[in-house]
Amino acid sequence: MIRRYWQLAHYIRHGWQLFVVIQLLCLLAILSLCWVNLSSELNSRLTIVADTTDHYYNTAITRLDQLASELSFNECSYDAEFRLNRAGLESNVFDHFAFLSDKAGYCRSQNNPLTPLFVGNLIQSGPGPIWFGRYQSEQLPFFVFVREFAPKQYLIGVSKLIYLENRLVSYRAKTVQAALSLDIDGRTLLAFNNLEGLPWFNIHRTFQFGHVTVDATYVPDLFQVVRPEWLSYSVPLALLISLSISGLMVYRRSHRGIYLADLDVAFQRKEIYPVFQPIVDASSNQPLGYEVMARWDHPVMGAISPNSFIPLMERFGRLDTLLTELVKQCQGQVPTGCYLSLNLSGEQLTQSFRDPIQFVQSLLSKLQIDANQLMIEITEREALDYENPKLIATLNRLREMGVTLAFDDFGTGHNGIGCLKAFAPDYIKIDKSYVHTLNGDAVQKPVLEAIIQLAKSMNIGIIAEGVETEGQRQFLLSRGVKRQQGYLLGRPGNLQTANAAEDR
Repeated sequence: MIRRYWQLAHYIRHGWQLFVVIQLLCLLAILSLCWVNLSSELNSRLTIVADTTDHYYNTAITRLDQLASELSFNECSYDAEFRLNRAGLESNVFDHFAFLSDKAGYCRSQNNPLTPLFVGNLIQSGPGPIWFGRYQSEQLPFFVFVREFAPKQYLIGVSKLIYLENRLVSYRAKTVQAALSLDIDGRTLLAFNNLEGLPWFNIHRTFQFGHVTVDATYVPDLFQVVRPEWLSYSVPLALLISLSISGLMVYRRSHRGIYLADLDVAFQRKEIYPVFQPIVDASSNQPLGYEVMARWDHPVMGAISPNSFIPLMERFGRLDTLLTELVKQCQGQVPTGCYLSLNLSGEQLTQSFRDPIQFVQSLLSKLQIDANQLMIEITEREALDYENPKLIATLNRLREMGVTLAFDDFGTGHNGIGCLKAFAPDYIKIDKSYVHTLNGDAVQKPVLEAIIQLAKSMNIGIIAEGVETEGQRQFLLSRGVKRQQGYLLGRPGNLQTANAAEDR
C-alpha cells in the first residue's frame, strides 16, 4: 500500500506541471478556433455587405438610366412630375426622383424633400458623371444619387438613409464596437464609427468587391469570442485531453513508477550500491571471480528490484552513470587472484559521444585492477550489429588489452550462433532459465545440451547461471561445465558474504 501511495504521489508531482501546460495549450487552441471562427464570420458578413452595396450601386445606376430614357429634360410638366412620382412608388431603390436642367430648372416628384441648393453643392463637390451624398432633412436623413446624362442635365434619386443603411449593414452590426466605411470607386458611400478609441484587441479587414471597397474594424467582446455553447463541451474535452496526454507522458518517462529524478537522488544519497555474486569452480568451490550487480535500498519503498530501474537507465542512456557509481564503491575490493565481471550493453560499446576504450580504462583505474582481472559481460537486450566496424574494433582492442569477453544470458536474447562466429567471445553465460529445466523433463533441456556442445565445438568457455540445487551442479559438472554461478554457490552480497562458498 505504501508503494502505491508513493507511486501515486510521484505521478502527481511529475505530472501536474505537464497537466497545467497541456491544459493551457488546449484552452489556447480553443480560443484560437473561436477566433478563427469569429474572423470567418466577419469575413462572410463583410462579403455580403460588399456584394449588397455593389448590387445596390449597379441597380441604382441602371434604374436612373431607365428613367432617363423615359423623361424629357426640356420642361417640368405635369407628365414629367407624374412619371417621377410613379417611378418613386415602383422603385425598390429610391423613394423620390428629380431632375435638373437649364431649360426645365429643378423638377421633382411630390413630397420630395430635396432642395436644389443641395443638389448644386453636391455637383460642385467633385467631378461626375455620378455623385452621391447625405442630405440631412428635418425629419429623416436622406441619401442622394446624382447622374449626369448630358451637359447640364442631371437625374437625381433620393433614398431614406436609414432604409439604405439597414439594407447594407444590419442593426446588430451597429450595436457592437465597430467602424465601417463603404467606398465606391474611391468615393465614400456610407460610413459609421462607434469606437471609443482603438483597443488593441480588434479585427481589421480591408478588401475590394467590384466597385466597392470595404474597410472595417471590429472589437469583439469576450462572449463573442468564446461562445458558451463551445465551452460546454470544449472545456471537458480539454480536461480529458490534458489528463490523458500528461498521464501518458509521465508514464513514458518512468518505469514501474521510477523516474530519472529518483535515480539522481538515489546516487546522491548512496542508496544504489554494488553487491557481488561469486563465479566459482564448482568442482572445488573456489571463487574465480565476482559479478557486480546493482541494488537499490529506498528509504520508503525498501528494496527495489534492478528490473525496475535498470531498463529506465538503459532507455535514457544512463548506464554509464550507473556503472561509474558502482565502480567507485568497488574501489580496492577485488580479491587477489580473482576477476571482476561488469555488464555492458552493445550500445555502451558503440556510443559515439565518448570513446568506449577510454571508458573501460577509466573503470580499470577506479577499480585499481589490471585488464586481465576484468570480464565484460555483453548483455543481449538488443541485437548486435555483426558488420559494425566500430564494435568489432572495440572488441579486438579490449582483447589486446587482456580484458575477458563474455555474452550474458546466452540463448534468451537477440544474438545466436552468428554472433559467436563474428565476435568469438571467451565465454558464454548460459541463462538460468535453461539451468532450471534440469529439475524436470522440460522441452528446453535438449536445448541446454545443444548449447553446451556448440560452445565446446567452437572452443568457447561456459559459465552456467542460476545453479540452485545440487542436482543442477552435478549435471553441469558431468557435462564439463565447471564455472557456475547461483544461490547454491553464493548469494549476492558484500565480499564477505560472497566468499561463503569458499568456506564450504
